[in-house]
Amino acid sequence: MKSRFDAVNEVYYPYVKRHLGNNPLQNILTCGGSAESVNIELERHEHLQYENIFHYELIDNQIHYDEVVKDNILCPESPIQSVNLIYADIGGGKTCYDKMMEDDIEEGVIKILDNGFINNNLGILVFLYFDGTVIEPFLDKQYGDYKSKDFFSKDITWYDKYNKGTHSQRLDGVVFYERF
Repeated sequence: MKSRFDAVNEVYYPYVKRHLGNNPLQNILTCGGSAESVNIELERHEHLQYENIFHYELIDNQIHYDEVVKDNILCPESPIQSVNLIYADIGGGKTCYDKMMEDDIEEGVIKILDNGFINNNLGILVFLYFDGTVIEPFLDKQYGDYKSKDFFSKDITWYDKYNKGTHSQRLDGVVFYERF
């Protein structure tokens, strides 16, 4: 059975490729502030051409680098502009869930989209959410003037060789285009 990384990428890569092609990207947002998390996301995105990758983390003791953004990727206080790709792999247990849910996700997604489309050369924002906190799917809807397109939700199953067990988690994906 596949590792978590490979099982996610089996769905992730074709979806990203279908919508973003081989175009050079501006900014990518990911989750995780630990050395392992940052390195995994750098490896996951190494085949893409991009200007910047930003790693978000809510839990202080998981931030191992000054460059990690301490913020809620789903409802950021200071959203990033010109974003083409978001991969929000959110876990972290109850502490992370409680901090994440303090903010309004719908308001956060509108803020992400409003800023993500500022000077967005492609006019596309691909958003994938890997649900490790067990919240209901939230991407398949309209946010202000932004309508989601090509939504999918799929359970990803992998084998964890360290804990010697099989796990499953939901991966949602959606594409947003500039306002219609």
